[in-house]
Amino acid sequence: MSEAVIVPVRPLGLGERVARTLPGILLLATVGLAGKAAEQFLRDYGKAHHVALPNIEYVLWAILFGLVIANTVGVAGIFRPGIATYDFWLKAGIVLLGARFLLGDVLRLGGISLGLVAIELAVAIAIMTFVGKAFHLKPKLTSLLAIGSSICGVSAIIAAKPAIDADDDDATFAIAAILALGAFGLFAYPLIGHWLHMSDRAFGVWAGLAVDNTAEAIAAG
Repeated sequence: MSEAVIVPVRPLGLGERVARTLPGILLLATVGLAGKAAEQFLRDYGKAHHVALPNIEYVLWAILFGLVIANTVGVAGIFRPGIATYDFWLKAGIVLLGARFLLGDVLRLGGISLGLVAIELAVAIAIMTFVGKAFHLKPKLTSLLAIGSSICGVSAIIAAKPAIDADDDDATFAIAAILALGAFGLFAYPLIGHWLHMSDRAFGVWAGLAVDNTAEAIAAG
């Protein structure tokens, strides 16, 4: 009876790993840039034609483009190793996003503004937790809704999904819910602010705290 011969697998060198992952990384970057271009095009088109269009963040555009690619032409095997590194790039993006805000910029907001931010975070999380329990939602879905409504909408949900190991269905539902709230705020908040005769600063603080996504908050202002 012959014995099986185990051939040790040679680990890939740095150059080989880069060569394997580079096509997928370039595809991720291309989809991300396409999402950014779509967001900018929609914004410019609305301004040029004086049409109130929803500000859809580039993150959502990138997700939509990815869904279209995966469900039409599919993802070739050459791209899969690089696409598998998306979690690293997502976390790196979160760190770089935070690095944009200097401590001095935060302090210039003033104690009242920082206090309002803290209150908004606590209230939004508490309300979403209550809603999740009242409607018997799954705990991870409730967490995503709380994170999205209290921090920065779609970006926060996407960042939190791998951290809490949430399902794709939960993330999709949470993103849809947050976008629906953002679309409502985009049209309703300016009307409410005008009706209440709010000053520009007061309305800016209110919209910044209440509207989840950055794009909708800017557009509402």
